[in-house]
Amino acid sequence: MVKKIIISYFNSVAATLQTSKVQEVILVNRIYQVNDIYFGIVQKIFSNINAAFINLGQYGKSGFIHLSDIKTLKRDQKVCSINDLLSINQLILVQVVKEPTFHKGPRLTSNLHLHGKYVVLMPLCNVVLVSSHIYDSNERIHLYSLAVLIKPKVMGLIIKSCAQGISESLILQDLDLLIQQWSFIQKKVLLCSIPSLIYKDEDLVKKVVRDSYDKSVKKIVVDSLDALKLVYYYLKKWSYVTPSIKTKIQFYDKHFCILDKFYIKSTIKQLLRPKVDLLYGGYIFIENYEALTVIDVNSGSFNKLYNSMETILRINFYAAIEIAYQLKVRNINGVIIIDFIDMYSQRDRLKLLEHFNKLLMYDNCNPQVVQLSELGLLELTRRRKSQSLREIFGFSTLTNLHSSGFFLIDDIYSKLCFNISDEHQKYQYSLNKNICSLFCSKQFRSCKIMKNKFIISCNPLLNKYFAFVDYDNLLYLFYPRANYLVPLFLYYKLTNLKSFKNNLN
Repeated sequence: MVKKIIISYFNSVAATLQTSKVQEVILVNRIYQVNDIYFGIVQKIFSNINAAFINLGQYGKSGFIHLSDIKTLKRDQKVCSINDLLSINQLILVQVVKEPTFHKGPRLTSNLHLHGKYVVLMPLCNVVLVSSHIYDSNERIHLYSLAVLIKPKVMGLIIKSCAQGISESLILQDLDLLIQQWSFIQKKVLLCSIPSLIYKDEDLVKKVVRDSYDKSVKKIVVDSLDALKLVYYYLKKWSYVTPSIKTKIQFYDKHFCILDKFYIKSTIKQLLRPKVDLLYGGYIFIENYEALTVIDVNSGSFNKLYNSMETILRINFYAAIEIAYQLKVRNINGVIIIDFIDMYSQRDRLKLLEHFNKLLMYDNCNPQVVQLSELGLLELTRRRKSQSLREIFGFSTLTNLHSSGFFLIDDIYSKLCFNISDEHQKYQYSLNKNICSLFCSKQFRSCKIMKNKFIISCNPLLNKYFAFVDYDNLLYLFYPRANYLVPLFLYYKLTNLKSFKNNLN
């Protein structure tokens, strides 16, 4: 199966595709993100639950930390109460391990993890671990022995699964970069104000190549020359540029948006809808709550078999395949209850349970099936790391798609060209031949002045995608690096829209 990675550098969105089907959507969040490091202040302590809230100084939400995530502060000592470790207004260095929900702040830990490509450095925890995804016992012994030899004193090290078959020099190089990063964090802590952000993983390309790329990826497509250079840099840095690796890097320079070209935008819209159609007429319905997700399986118009028991089993099998995919691509976390169609045969229940467990083996968030009850309810949990698609893009209605910080260029374009507001909100713009210097090498033959014509920018966040031409005759233009926008089409729209003429004459 062909595996691709699509990176839209201008929209800060990336996606992994398998046989043209979106498997994962990757974004860099502006708010609290997994692996962010903060220098915070202890705000409240709750002794009865051995937990505390940490003021992080951003976005108004305090972080939550439990006693089990602070024990690294006192090595080799038994601690029974959080009051033995923390006090009000105490300074503490913490890292985000779970991103916030709609009503809860981020989950924190004091055991910092600095992630590289092949290893994870734990500066405050003196242990050595090898990824459980490395199954070869000889390889595990080799990597564990290497980790014991190379790890810094009083620091911990985790060997990642992608370190299999990698030369020792590359692992050492990766470790050296993490040690330098830790040194930088320590210096920044001494100089920064309190509370404040110390480290944030903001480089989308680095995040994608580090966490999602492997040798099975056949193609990486990017829509920016800057992103193209970064992809090559990180691939070369981590020694993925070799004759044996057949990955191709492609620069997408068409006018059509890359998110539309690979159906990523339409897929995201579908993933925000509760109803998902199954093969041959069945469907599932996904309802999300704060810490619980309920999935209901319905037969719909499925009527392919004469045997009712076999029909029910077949529908449940199709539903299990789709649910395993939806859990991963939507990044549904927490407690999940699946209401399969009732099966009266114990043998059929065991078949479904075995089939579903095999499908969940390919999920990196380690979903754990708890039980399949007599009512046909399958209970499972899925570990929470990053936010789900529903949390990132707002509630599961398409009208809230723009309120979440994710703005697609064509939606903004339609707002810019067709929204007209009151008289006091109107701005007058001028369009001149110098527009070509921002977008393309073609020259306009004459200067066109748009007398009494205006465009309304109804959303202040549009400034992210616009730039000033001059301050006397203001003209907001699309972000110059957005190479998939057509400036001549924009020019045509501005000078020929009949609706503008009718409203202004």
